[in-house]
Amino acid sequence: MSQEIQQIAEVAHEVTEVSHATGGLGTLGINVKIFIAQLVNFVVVLLVFWKWAYKPIIKLLDQRSERIEKSMKDAEEVDKRLSNLDEDQKKLLAETKKEASEILDDARTQAENQKSALLEKAKTEVEGVVVKGKAQLQAEKVQMIRDAKTEIAAIAVEASKKILEDSIDKDKSQQIAKDVVDQMTK
Repeated sequence: MSQEIQQIAEVAHEVTEVSHATGGLGTLGINVKIFIAQLVNFVVVLLVFWKWAYKPIIKLLDQRSERIEKSMKDAEEVDKRLSNLDEDQKKLLAETKKEASEILDDARTQAENQKSALLEKAKTEVEGVVVKGKAQLQAEKVQMIRDAKTEIAAIAVEASKKILEDSIDKDKSQQIAKDVVDQMTK
């Protein structure tokens, strides 16, 4: 046992010397020089990663987020525009139908007015033709009466001449008058 105790004492003495030399971290198995070198390496790697990897990745992620957000806003704006276009199209269609209806009503009114005007004009023309026809018939009637009177007078004169040329016999004068009347009726 004494040898064991002596070995334990030696180990304890070495541990004490190492812990004085390394400052107490050596007992945990940490070498301060290596720890500092690793810490410096970690900081350098962290700075390199920060400068050339982390910032560009964050920048790309931010840009992508902005693009996605912009795309969402654009999509919402397009939806709003489409709904506005649909409303505008419906309004335009309603206005067009209204205008077409007004145009048709105006056309019907104008057609009725033209129809009435044409009928009135035709009626006036027919009345004019009828009046002219009546006037012409009246003039022809008057002319016929004049012609008939002239003819009757000529026949009477002729009959008178014949009666005077022949002797005035009652039967003969009646026969001549009858002949003159027969001639007039033919």
